[in-house]
Amino acid sequence: MDMLAPIKRKVLRARDAAEYLGISVSALRSLSREKIPALTITPGRRVWLVSDLDTYLSECAGRAIKDTPANPWDKIFANRQTQISENIQG
Repeated sequence: MDMLAPIKRKVLRARDAAEYLGISVSALRSLSREKIPALTITPGRRVWLVSDLDTYLSECAGRAIKDTPANPWDKIFANRQTQISENIQG
C-alpha cells in the first residue's frame, strides 16, 4: 500500500491561524486590519498565509522563526519514520 506524504498547508482559516499564533480569533481579525493581511479566496472566506503568520512572529520575536524541532529527538524520530516509510514502499 502506497503511503501519501502529509500535506503541508500553505493557508489557514481564522480559527487555525489564531491557534497557530496562540491568540483569539477576534485578536487575529484585529491584527489582519493592520499587520497580517488576509486573502479572500471566495466571497466571505478569508484565509491567512502561513508564511505571513511566520513573518509576523519573526517580527514580534525580533529573530527568525525556524521550522527545526526544539527537541533533537524529534528530528531523529522524524528521520527514522522516513526511513521506515521508504523501506515499506520498496
